[in-house]
Amino acid sequence: MIAQSQSVQSRGSAWHRRRAVEAWVLIAPVIVLFLIFFYGPVLFALYLSLCSWNGGVQPPEWVGLRNYQQIAVDPIFLRSLGNTVQYSLMTVIPSLSIGLLLALALNIEALKIMRFFRVVYFMPVITAPAIMAVVWRYLFQANNGLLNNVLMSMGLPPQLWILDVNQALPSIALTANWHRIGFVMVIFLAGLQSIPDVYYEAAKIDGAGSWDLFRHITWPLLTPTTLFLLITSVIATFQVFDSVRVMTMGGPLNATNVIVYYIFQNAFELFKMGYGSAIALILFAIILILTAIQFKVLGERVHYQ
Repeated sequence: MIAQSQSVQSRGSAWHRRRAVEAWVLIAPVIVLFLIFFYGPVLFALYLSLCSWNGGVQPPEWVGLRNYQQIAVDPIFLRSLGNTVQYSLMTVIPSLSIGLLLALALNIEALKIMRFFRVVYFMPVITAPAIMAVVWRYLFQANNGLLNNVLMSMGLPPQLWILDVNQALPSIALTANWHRIGFVMVIFLAGLQSIPDVYYEAAKIDGAGSWDLFRHITWPLLTPTTLFLLITSVIATFQVFDSVRVMTMGGPLNATNVIVYYIFQNAFELFKMGYGSAIALILFAIILILTAIQFKVLGERVHYQ
């Protein structure tokens, strides 16, 4: 009996080893491709950030930390960082606030008309950012632009919009809000519909009003959704590129020059690949730190059902 039991265990161990080998053989190509096309570029960018290279046939020249020292005193980088932070503030807060209000207003399954409005508000999300930027660039035209025509029909003076140093960045933020609010609304709607109705019914029996329901039930149980949207929105705003490239190309006077566009300028217009790679790694570190702070500060206040 003991010998038979050991034989069974041996066959079982051999079967598990064979299955493990088969599994590794099947997933090995995916792992190799992931390492090559994800970690490969990251490691290459890290190496380039310590070099000077114009992207040509000549090999990169090792310069150590000189690129990072230059970043610390680069006024255009500091300006682009400030523009990115301003753009993030002008985009994240309004999109989350308006998206939540729309989700609360459209969270009525009984009315079919609400489904129509959900589709209408979500349609900008499926629009390619570059196409959206082209359309809004024509809307913002100083001469015969639709927005200025509307202002003049109301007796108001026309604006320069993306041609003005003070108005260019808020104008791009406006287009980003128009593009992202539908996505935020849909995610908040999913969060609202995941809250059990029994909570609201019990609270109404105790005499809770609409504000009490939102304050003590809806908002606490939406905190996981809110944290997700906040983190992804901040990351998206720090990576903005398409609208800036199409609408203003970083102008006027670097008023809309954000970090990713500044990376593009250095790497692919000025052919300073090493300097562009260093800025890209700085951006990665900034996003990583901001995400960690959000998880640390807000993660403890998240309420799960």
